[in-house]
Amino acid sequence: MKAIVTFCVSLAVIVAVGGCEKEANRKLLNGFLKYEADGAPINITKGILLNENIFTCTITGDTLLQIMTSRIYDGAGFYIKDTKGLKDGTYTLNSLNKGYYINPKDYKTYSTTNTKTGTLSISRKTFQAKTLLNVLEGTFNFTATDSTTGKQVQILNGSFLMELKAQ
Repeated sequence: MKAIVTFCVSLAVIVAVGGCEKEANRKLLNGFLKYEADGAPINITKGILLNENIFTCTITGDTLLQIMTSRIYDGAGFYIKDTKGLKDGTYTLNSLNKGYYINPKDYKTYSTTNTKTGTLSISRKTFQAKTLLNVLEGTFNFTATDSTTGKQVQILNGSFLMELKAQ
């Protein structure tokens, strides 16, 4: 199985997706990724301007999950690899299964390591309106480190909801 989830809100994407009914359902879904970075709340939601917010979730061959989100100079995501196949459940974030955070203040990327870890819980669901949309949702918490300076950031109370599209 190979699936891709993408929220990239721009006029070009809306035209490329096609289908008024499905597009209306995507608007009803209200995808998001939110968390606290060192106590500051961050909420990356589906935007309406070109290149405002981007959500990408890719599941490749049932063994690799990549979730990337961003808005200008700010973002977070995950890279999960499970040779036994990805399933609904909880994954440990470390140096193999990474969680990351991009800090808008210093433009650095902070990642989990073998000593600075966290968790990601995922589940696949179906959002039903006039046409069914498959979604991926979950929660996460982790501590991430800048590999060059050793500076750390706490990512807490994270949650997300994204559309899952078949590729």
